[in-house]
Amino acid sequence: MDFPASGTYACEIALEIPLYSKASKIHEVSVIVRQKYRPKIKIKHKKFSSNDILEATCHSSPAHPAPHLTWLINNVKVDERLTIPHGTVNVHRHHHGMPLSLTNSSLRYPLSNLQLFPNQTVEITCMSTIPSYANLNEGFADVQNHTVTVNVVRMEPAPTQLPVKIITLEQNHSSDLIISRSIIGVIFIVGVLNFMEILM
Repeated sequence: MDFPASGTYACEIALEIPLYSKASKIHEVSVIVRQKYRPKIKIKHKKFSSNDILEATCHSSPAHPAPHLTWLINNVKVDERLTIPHGTVNVHRHHHGMPLSLTNSSLRYPLSNLQLFPNQTVEITCMSTIPSYANLNEGFADVQNHTVTVNVVRMEPAPTQLPVKIITLEQNHSSDLIISRSIIGVIFIVGVLNFMEILM
């Protein structure tokens, strides 16, 4: 089947005797070029802390129509507000003349959103599909996945510090003053005793 065959189709049954006609439901038919390869995830690091933001990019294989990219973390779809679509790029033409396109997308996901155990691995999946959304009964016409596993180290909270008693300069000054007065008192008493010995 060639690309011009894409369109809306229906059939009709007609009888002359007795006079009768019945039309079928209308169906949309699309001619596609499947993806030859799975999408490709690129990520700078394979080890993160639980406070990091995970950044990754993904591009699909050329196809027609351009595939739709969906991000998943541990098999759960990522909120699209955390993804950045970069549109499609026409790369070359099919031998029947139809242009083939690839799709680009990037991800910025705060790992603090996850309930992590110590030293846990996290799976990042880029799912490339035609069409964008699966039909209820038919599913996707074409789907390809790429999954990358990264290590995430959970950051433990810092231990609570014990209270520390702080001695101010004023307190030190008072202590020094008391010591000074004690020394003066001792000197005064010694002086009086010596004076009395002289008189005697």
